[in-house]
Amino acid sequence: MFRYKTITMKKLLIIIALFGMINQNYAQQLKIFPLFSVSSYQKFLSGVGYGIGYEVYLKSHNKTGLSFEHSINPTDYTYVFGSDADGKDYHRAVKPKNQKFSFSTYYSFNLYNSNKSNFFLGAKFGINYFKINEKITERQSDEIDTHTYTSRSWKNNKIGLGLTLEYERKVLDDKLSLSFTTEPAFIFLSKFGLIGSSVPPLVGFLTFKLNILFNLQKSFGTS
Repeated sequence: MFRYKTITMKKLLIIIALFGMINQNYAQQLKIFPLFSVSSYQKFLSGVGYGIGYEVYLKSHNKTGLSFEHSINPTDYTYVFGSDADGKDYHRAVKPKNQKFSFSTYYSFNLYNSNKSNFFLGAKFGINYFKINEKITERQSDEIDTHTYTSRSWKNNKIGLGLTLEYERKVLDDKLSLSFTTEPAFIFLSKFGLIGSSVPPLVGFLTFKLNILFNLQKSFGTS
């Protein structure tokens, strides 16, 4: 796990550096944020985490950016399922420590631009990685004896598509800003029509972020 995180962070820093050199004639800013997310997928019902982003303001006052996000889902869940092996029902209680890693790029249109605030609406594309780590307690529905085990796995290179809505407010002239972001998204988690799989093909996420933006240049939208 440590090696995986080291490799991905190195890739992120290299991409940001290249992105910055290519766009050095435009205003740029660094974004850091805590996040909270909810999902339609029970393994990621609710998550908390953090992220870092790099953004470039264009002449049109629109912006484009790159971001990395990491969140952890600690929400317990239970469900009942029928076994194909013996035809009996089983009760399963799950204590997850599941994690989600996302690398994204986005383009946002500035719908409202003033000296103090901006409102952006844009599209977002991402590649997602899921680390599943769950402690599972299982029993037959009409029995009291239980069986406990741990399930661990990775789901890699899952494509996500979504929208990003952001309200930004300048705090210290062109040096520091705060913003709030709402991002609805869908992630393609498994193949459609896959028989016998408990993993849904499409999963919905809704993420909220409180952003601190450090402006790396004094003037925006200029070349």
